Amino acid sequence: MARKQKESQSSGGKEYICPYCFSRVDLGHVHHLCSGQTCAKTFAATVTSTRNSELMKYVSRDGQNEIDPEKSLFYGRSPEGPDAVIAKQHIIRNSSGLCDVCKRPVYTRVCPVCHNLIPPGAEEDGNRIFVILGPKGVGKSHYIAVLINQLKNSVSSEFDGVLNAATDGTTLKYRDMYYRRLFEEKRKLLPTKSYDVSDESREPLIYYLRMFDADSPKVFTFAFFDTAGEDLTSSDRMMSLSLNSFISKAAGLVYLVDPLQARYINQRIRVDNKPEVGPDESDMLNYICQTIRTNKKIKAKDKIDIPIAVCLTKSDVLFKAPENEEEDKVLFGPSSALHIPREYGKYDKENFDQIDAELEEYLRRCLGENFIQTVNGFKEHCYFAVSALGCNPTGSSLPRGISPMRVEDPFIWLLNREEQ
Repeated sequence: MARKQKESQSSGGKEYICPYCFSRVDLGHVHHLCSGQTCAKTFAATVTSTRNSELMKYVSRDGQNEIDPEKSLFYGRSPEGPDAVIAKQHIIRNSSGLCDVCKRPVYTRVCPVCHNLIPPGAEEDGNRIFVILGPKGVGKSHYIAVLINQLKNSVSSEFDGVLNAATDGTTLKYRDMYYRRLFEEKRKLLPTKSYDVSDESREPLIYYLRMFDADSPKVFTFAFFDTAGEDLTSSDRMMSLSLNSFISKAAGLVYLVDPLQARYINQRIRVDNKPEVGPDESDMLNYICQTIRTNKKIKAKDKIDIPIAVCLTKSDVLFKAPENEEEDKVLFGPSSALHIPREYGKYDKENFDQIDAELEEYLRRCLGENFIQTVNGFKEHCYFAVSALGCNPTGSSLPRGISPMRVEDPFIWLLNREEQ
């Protein structure tokens, strides 16, 4: 189902893209953490007592703690400053496989650039970074929250697999920031904070997807990023925040379009809590294209080699009965292909192709030819209509709960692109 990771030219080890800092890591040259509870403190005390000039940079000013310069820089902190990240476990920066303090073997691997964990089994099928993009208010956080819940509770079993959080941090972040508020309290999620002011925005939700195919069982590592819409308002801003790096290294993009923010639709549809008309849908997508082309050195005449799923969000509002002729122009009637369910337990290419063709014409009419041509700049693309909530919220509350509609379709399509 997935391509094998490339062999690293430098060491013969395999290459891994860190889903935190997006560095390409040679798995033959990584750092390790010691599981010993006192090794970090012992290291700091030894360096302080011997005044080892080469190692003093790894010890706090008061000599009491080992600091982590790599993770400090990742979080934008000065390794020499008072807010440097304290190392909870002693860090081994050589390839000996042994802790230099307690001399025991070490097994926990971390990225040598940012010191975030490298998951066990990274050599097998590597990682696939999927990025959810779109303007402010389009519903990125809701889409991610509901997608993960659907993958875990429905889609995984449908395709004979299981989705598990890669770390306790992912489990806690998803539960506290997404699941509890949305599914238990039945309230809309809070807006995503900008990448440059929130450490949480820098940390993806990382999951393992294990597929129990009898002939060829596989494991994938997925990293989902919830990007703030204001971070995507220009290619210069994306580059200043280093967002260009992870977008360009993504295995697939999901670009969300809110139909209610589109001028043509907004002026014709009658719904409660209708938002104001948003920015031109083509502009942000064009910024993303420019960023990818610059980062990957793709010529203007060549198509971008990252598959993109373009999703019309909140599409449940487009299924209501038209109240007049103008509204009828922006609604999906009973004969729409969107009403045809995909076949259970398989990649239903015919169904996806029908929806893709219908939505392309719909978006050409509602968003304009420029948007369609921008999407055509991607070698592989497909259009989808989804709804994370399945209902129109009342203020910030969701009294009827969550009734998702086809949020998994783009993901199923992207996985099948990986198979080819």
